[in-house]
Amino acid sequence: MKISIKQYAQALYELTLGKSESEVNIVIEKFVKELAKNNQIKLSTKILDKFEQMYNKENGIIEAQVTSAFKLEEVEIEKLKTYLLEKYSAKEIVFNNKVDEKIKGGVIIKVGDELIDASIAGKLRSLKESLVS
Repeated sequence: MKISIKQYAQALYELTLGKSESEVNIVIEKFVKELAKNNQIKLSTKILDKFEQMYNKENGIIEAQVTSAFKLEEVEIEKLKTYLLEKYSAKEIVFNNKVDEKIKGGVIIKVGDELIDASIAGKLRSLKESLVS
């Protein structure tokens, strides 16, 4: 029987639930040995990504990739964090700011599968599409 990435991640999540750091280390060591034994070690990155998604969802943590034309100031970051915490009813946010001068100004926010394009380039593209149609 083939075990899916989701099943491996779910098993790892359940095995680590409520454990201390030293206990988690033991579980992970055994888990990796089991992956190696089943010739599935190549799936470890995908399993850990899925595990992280499960952990974050269960603990009210969201990850936001924010692209801006310039490095955001701390005040701007805090405003965005507050907005995103409210919007997604989250307890915590992992915030990553990427700089891309091509967007001209504003921000593009990616949380999970959702994309919020509040960039100047995005608004210009939208305006162009509405004028052409």
